[in-house]
Amino acid sequence: MGKFFIIYLNLIKKYIPGATKYRELKYYFRWKKSLSENASSVKDEQPWITFKTIDYLDNYLNRQSVVFEYGGGGSTLFFVKRSRLVFTVEHNKEWFAILSKIISKQGNKNWSGNFIEGQLGNYTSDPDIANPEHYSSDDFNSINMNYYNYVTAIDSFEDNYFDVILVDGRSRPSCIKHSVSKLKNGGLLILDNSDRDYYLKLLVNELKSRFVTIIDEMGASPYSREFTKTSIWKKIK
Repeated sequence: MGKFFIIYLNLIKKYIPGATKYRELKYYFRWKKSLSENASSVKDEQPWITFKTIDYLDNYLNRQSVVFEYGGGGSTLFFVKRSRLVFTVEHNKEWFAILSKIISKQGNKNWSGNFIEGQLGNYTSDPDIANPEHYSSDDFNSINMNYYNYVTAIDSFEDNYFDVILVDGRSRPSCIKHSVSKLKNGGLLILDNSDRDYYLKLLVNELKSRFVTIIDEMGASPYSREFTKTSIWKKIK
């Protein structure tokens, strides 16, 4: 039994209790391959979310899908190959330039990217990272900054416009709050790293009343030596 396989089995035992714990075994070889030195989310055109979520999206998306994502990267390259339109908001200037260059080189015309950095100064005098009205982030480089412009970029679209919205960037509680009305009924809201409790602390009731849960569990993720959690909810009203 190889070293990586033993590590993987221990991760399953640690994060996935119950009779179905070994369902994650089917992702082992993909997980191991993603940890090689030459692998990366961008090179592989693969989102940095759980494999279960990647596979679900691969089956869900089609050439009529309209996608919005907070935070660009491998997910952007994944979406543009499977969707009609993809809109991305990214806060990191250097990363946005790299992503733009790749997409331009590939000749994809269905992508619209927006670089919107954080603004200096807190949005409120005493920001709470869990409060979606505060537009704050616990990222070290975001201290004394707010992401109001970044978050509200989605507000320019009409309600019920998107089939999929991925929240995987800054100020995620605020992003979720602004995403709900922009998502079609039957559309998917995706939150990466949803094991961080504060993301949903003040949004639980709204999610329960307007969504049904599709995926909400820890699992194997590419490029990560620990299991992570990505959640998908389907909007019902």
